[in-house]
Amino acid sequence: MLLNSLLDEDLTWLGTIGDRAEYVAGAVLIADGTEQADFFILLSGRAAVVGAGAVLAHLEPGDVAGEISLIDGLPASATVMLTAPGQVMRVQRAPLLVRLESGDGFAFRFHRAVTKILAARLRGSNLRASPAGVEAQRAITHFEVA
Repeated sequence: MLLNSLLDEDLTWLGTIGDRAEYVAGAVLIADGTEQADFFILLSGRAAVVGAGAVLAHLEPGDVAGEISLIDGLPASATVMLTAPGQVMRVQRAPLLVRLESGDGFAFRFHRAVTKILAARLRGSNLRASPAGVEAQRAITHFEVA
């Protein structure tokens, strides 16, 4: 979780470049394929990440959205929509990028936290892999035993 990885002073700074707002269920924070100008932190409520016609993930308080576009600068790869009313902090991209490029302690802590988030999401995707993935694991296990 991003918030647990940052210092109080980091959170205070994020608050200076972010705006808190209440959102209703059904509100779209990020639309698939759009240029993404902001980074979002879910403070309360729930959200769903939807892509390729399926729910890819559920977000809970403390989770973030928009981190992929923040990193690669490309349009959003999924839609993020609130599934329950909640409060969200919308962090402005431009000042965040300037701070991240500074190489200070905040930049290190932020990048490390986002890397952990992405790694956890990738592991989750791997666990939900198709039966072909299960078959591949069976084959690997077979060869390890032999």
